[in-house]
Amino acid sequence: MKYSNCKQAIGLFLQKEKSTRLGIKIQTQSYINDRCPGKATMIDHSRLKIGRQSFPNRLRSMRDINFDWVNGISDDMLRIRLKKHFLIHDKCIFNSIV
Repeated sequence: MKYSNCKQAIGLFLQKEKSTRLGIKIQTQSYINDRCPGKATMIDHSRLKIGRQSFPNRLRSMRDINFDWVNGISDDMLRIRLKKHFLIHDKCIFNSIV
């Protein structure tokens, strides 16, 4: 779930020319810190528990991404890096618990 949400959010964020309403909302809810210029964090603007289920407010896992993607990244490199980060990293944590 984290992998698919982050991949979709990055794809929508990087579509600057033909943005959709969802893409524009993700761009406005993002924050790029000066210390980490290649990474953006998504801010949760929900007030109630129901509002946390919308897609732009569900991107808390974007904070865990540790590679630069804001300036542009190819689809293949994005897929490889997200799979390395989420799928392999989560399996290592799961195996150390069990």
